[in-house]
Amino acid sequence: MFEQHTAENMFILVCRFLDVLCPQWRTQLIGIGSDGASSMTGHLHGVVTRFDKECSNTKFYRVWCGLHQLDLVLKAAYTELWDNEVVDIMKKFIQHLRQQYGLIAEMQATCPQLTTRWLVMGKVCKWLLTHRITLFEYINSSAKPVSTAPPNWWWVVIAGISALTEIINPVFVKLQAQSLLVSAQAALLSDLATEISTMIGIQGPFSDKELVNVTSTGAFNVANGRWLVDYSQIVLFLESLGMHSRQTLQTLDDELHRKVLHSIGYLTISIVEGIINIQAERNERNNADDDLPPVLPHELVKLSTSDFGKKIVDIHLQQLRHSWNERTIAEIEIQHRQLSIAYRQEPALKSALDKYSEEVSIKSFDTAWAIVEGRFEILRDFCGGIATVFPNTASVESDFSILGWEKDRYRLSITDLSLEGIMHCKQYEVLSFLVQNGLRR
Repeated sequence: MFEQHTAENMFILVCRFLDVLCPQWRTQLIGIGSDGASSMTGHLHGVVTRFDKECSNTKFYRVWCGLHQLDLVLKAAYTELWDNEVVDIMKKFIQHLRQQYGLIAEMQATCPQLTTRWLVMGKVCKWLLTHRITLFEYINSSAKPVSTAPPNWWWVVIAGISALTEIINPVFVKLQAQSLLVSAQAALLSDLATEISTMIGIQGPFSDKELVNVTSTGAFNVANGRWLVDYSQIVLFLESLGMHSRQTLQTLDDELHRKVLHSIGYLTISIVEGIINIQAERNERNNADDDLPPVLPHELVKLSTSDFGKKIVDIHLQQLRHSWNERTIAEIEIQHRQLSIAYRQEPALKSALDKYSEEVSIKSFDTAWAIVEGRFEILRDFCGGIATVFPNTASVESDFSILGWEKDRYRLSITDLSLEGIMHCKQYEVLSFLVQNGLRR
C-alpha cells in the first residue's frame, strides 16, 4: 500500500480485498495474526481490534507472530552485549572491509551487510570467522594501521554468537513452515530454550529466595532474573569453539576475561528468558493469553466430551451456524465421544496416538489426523477450522515478496480490476494445470 500505514488505512484496504475474495468473510473469519506493531494490536483502534469488531462471531483469536517475537528477543539481547560495543565494532569493521576492493577480489567474497535481523547477524559472524585467518593477515600486513580492526576479545564473543546461531537459525526455518500449528510453535521454542540452557550450562528457573541462596556461595557466576550460569561452564563452552577462542581467552587479562564471560553468560540467559516468555496467543489488550483449544486427536482424547462441548464447541456455535446445519453441528460432539471410546477400546489406535504424542517433535494437522484417516471427519473439519489460525506472519510476507503481487508506483493509475487481471495471469499455469487435471477425472 502507498498510503500511510495507519490502522484505518490498512483495515480499509484489507476489507476491500476480502469483500472481493470472500464476501462472507465477516461470518467466517476466526482469527488474525500480526507482527505485534502498535498500529496492528492497539486495543482501541488497532487493525486486529477493528477486525474483531467487524466480525459477527463470538470467538476471535489473536496471534502475535512467534517469529517476530523471537527476532525481537534476539535483537534486544545482542544489542545490549557489552553496552552495544560488540555491534558498533562489527559495523565499523564491516564498513571498512566492504570498501577494500583489492581484498574482496583476492578473497572472491564480500562481507555481508549487517542489519537488525538475527539471521543476518548469524551470517555475518559465520563469514567473519570463516575468513578470520585471511582478515588477520590483511590487518597485520596493511601499510596503514586498520583503525577499525576488532580487539582480540571481540573474536571470542562473536564465536559464541555464531555457536548460538547454529542452533537458533534452524528453528527459524522450522517456524516458517506453512503447516505449523501454534502448539507446535510453542513446543519448538521450549525445546530451543532447553537446548541453549544445556549447551551453556544455565541453571533455573529459581525463585528470588532460591537465587539468593545459590549466589551467596561465593562462586563466580552470572545471575539474571530467574537464571544463573557459573563462569566455569561459560569457559567450557567458549573453549569448545576452537583453538583460536581457547588460546585468545587464555591471553586476556583478568578484567577482560571476566567481562567476556559475563557478557556471554548475560547474553544467553537473556535469550533463554526471552524465549520462554514468548506467547503467540494474545487477548484484546495484547497481553499473553492461552485460549487456542486442542485440535489434534491425541490431544482431544484427553478431554471429556462434556468439557469439549462447553469449552470449545459452544463458543463457536454462532460461527458454525452460518455454514453448517444443526445436525452436522451436533455430530461434532458425537464424533468426539466416539473418538474417546475408540481410544479406550482399540489398543492399536491408543498405541498409535500415544506414540505420535511422545515421539513426533513437530506435529502437524495432516500427520496427526492421518492416524484416524476416514473416521471422525466432521470432528476433523471442525478442528481444522480452528487450526487455520496462523502462528506467524513471516510465511505470508515471504509469499508476497516472492510473487511480487503489489501495486507499484508505475501501476498507481490502473484500476483494482486491472490489477486483479495481472494477478490472475500470474496464476495462469497453475490454473491451467488444475483445469486439465479436473477434466481428466
